[in-house]
Amino acid sequence: MRPNPYLMQGFKYAAVTLLILVLAVAGVAIYNNTKSSNLTGRLVSPQQQGIVPTVRYEAARAINGFSLPADTHVLFTVPEGVARLPRITFFGGPDTDLLRYWGYCYSGHEPANKAAGKIGKEMYDGRFFYSTGEREAQLARPNPADTDIQGILENSNLKTPEAKASIAEIFSGGDTCYVMSSAILPVAIDSDSDGLNNARERMIGTDPNNPDTDGDGISDGQEVFVTKTNPLDPDTDHDGLTDGCEDANQNGQVDKGETSALNPDTDRDGLCDGGGYAGGCPEPRKKQCQAGSGGLICSMVMASPVYGEDVNQNCKADKGETNPVNPETYGIPDWEWKYQQLSDQTGNRVGTPAPEFPIPNLPPHH
Repeated sequence: MRPNPYLMQGFKYAAVTLLILVLAVAGVAIYNNTKSSNLTGRLVSPQQQGIVPTVRYEAARAINGFSLPADTHVLFTVPEGVARLPRITFFGGPDTDLLRYWGYCYSGHEPANKAAGKIGKEMYDGRFFYSTGEREAQLARPNPADTDIQGILENSNLKTPEAKASIAEIFSGGDTCYVMSSAILPVAIDSDSDGLNNARERMIGTDPNNPDTDGDGISDGQEVFVTKTNPLDPDTDHDGLTDGCEDANQNGQVDKGETSALNPDTDRDGLCDGGGYAGGCPEPRKKQCQAGSGGLICSMVMASPVYGEDVNQNCKADKGETNPVNPETYGIPDWEWKYQQLSDQTGNRVGTPAPEFPIPNLPPHH
């Protein structure tokens, strides 16, 4: 039986059509895959593609500061005229030192060392540096990549750790260095030597050319990193005593004889440590108004003359004052004693005469 010619012709056209469809689908798939790959390549960061970028910052950039990028080869030069700049300050401060970064300051002998055939640490005879975060990460590895880390830690208690020639803890003007960081760092010199570099000062709003912007006796860097007080406000807790007066040794703790720079009522007796009007002092207030050229002028004042302890704000318990670190300076609550003294002065009450001063420095009340 002879095949039907029309049927055979139909099969031929069907096969050709199917082949065209298959080729078309394959072409679209290849095009989309190529297009997607190109798009993905554009979206993926250089670091993810295995390409580590390199950035160079000239010395002038370190004066006002710059944000050091993460996962980038960074070369920088310390401006001329800088005598002694601590590494920790240059890279942001004690808090950023907990992040991971490491680097190397060139000696200038590297090309000659390389030409002489030296390799490894013999070729790099400059100074390495490691953040605390990097040192801890290195020590946590089963097989530390840098065996010098242990030696670094052993020398960390020295008063001048930069004395170890291979470690750069102090930068000087003209130093050219390399650094790699796992996080963005605020890098700058410290123009006023207050422990807070210019980049951090610009971020906070303090004056990079004044080591004590608010004039409270504590340097800007010490306030930010140690006492945790406000470098823009001389009386952080608004109790009427300056931060430097309250935290005399500037260690961020309330030691014997000191009041808290962060708590307006250190001994919690209901009176401000000084003669202030802090919101944290429980003593009641009232609105007091008086006539002015533009109408009534109103302000909040204490509801009674018993308004604080170190009223003359000299950080001493003088005669007629109570001790801000003892809630019962004379054996009775300070609030009650002050009312008694007030009534004695007005002649409405006969009380025990005030004891003689000076009041001894007593430990904080707990």
